[in-house]
Amino acid sequence: MRTDSTMPTGVGLSCYTENLAGYLSARTPGSTDLLARSVRLAVDPATGAFSHHDRALNNLPGGRRLAYRGAIDAESALAGIDAELAEHGRVLVIADSGSLPWLTGSADDHAPHLLLVDGLGPDGHRHVVDGFTALFSNGSQDPFAGSVSDEELKDMLAFPHGLSPVHRTRNALAFGFPVAPPAYETYQWLVEERGTTKEELPGGPWLTGVAALEESARLLLADMDGDGSRGLLEDIWAAAQHHIFRDAHLLTAGTELSSAELQTVRSSTAKWRELPRVLRFAANSARRGRPRPSLVTGAFATLAELEAAAAPLHAVHGHRARASRPVRTRSHTMQGG
Repeated sequence: MRTDSTMPTGVGLSCYTENLAGYLSARTPGSTDLLARSVRLAVDPATGAFSHHDRALNNLPGGRRLAYRGAIDAESALAGIDAELAEHGRVLVIADSGSLPWLTGSADDHAPHLLLVDGLGPDGHRHVVDGFTALFSNGSQDPFAGSVSDEELKDMLAFPHGLSPVHRTRNALAFGFPVAPPAYETYQWLVEERGTTKEELPGGPWLTGVAALEESARLLLADMDGDGSRGLLEDIWAAAQHHIFRDAHLLTAGTELSSAELQTVRSSTAKWRELPRVLRFAANSARRGRPRPSLVTGAFATLAELEAAAAPLHAVHGHRARASRPVRTRSHTMQGG
């Protein structure tokens, strides 16, 4: 592995959207604005699935879209990746977050993570960009750019046992709306193809707004009472990153805001930034046999109040979530436990 002298500057998004942003920047005009305006949390109470965007971010200009491809063996995967790279000059690949050689320490999980491959050198090494940044329980990840060999890339991309049901759902909904999984999950990447992904969420009504935050609290408490296998903290961390990005875009996109509006946005940002830390503390406390349900419900209740107060402001400035399928909302206040 060879590291570039200059590292990419991340924009603070999630393990899926950070490098999707890099891909779209060269493919979709106004992609930063598109990403910011797409931010919307929706939760399916029937399955506990999360959707973070109200637009299908895999839809591209010209009636094209990104779609998953997969292979059971590494050589077929590299051939498919190189074909896409040759045609479009860049390709998104699905890596194992716990196998990235630029990690410091260790990640909290072996989970799907988008990487951008944007070059192939004369020595056959592929140039990889990863703008993602995160702190883990036992390590951290900083942005990376550099060249990797065939063997290094194979190691990063391999999911020898496929994906867990939780990770398969996240992959499917990574762009906001369902994208069909590939036949094989051992190695995966994304290709451009003709077509448009429908902006429809599956099943019954999904919850948005205050109701989505209420349901997130309920699901998280249930996960803490169990074995934590649903990984709700990661879903909520991603939601926090997206909403912080949304607020930052509103503050820096040249929008004129009054002092009261500025305070509203900054208060919302501060609570979204604080939420993952508070919830991780509550989760660690529950593992030690000292559950703190009121800490969880209280954090979400405060955030719900701030988001409700900020909703008219976001609507005025074009950040109102668009309707896709009918969604259900609730206006009652969450109760602490």
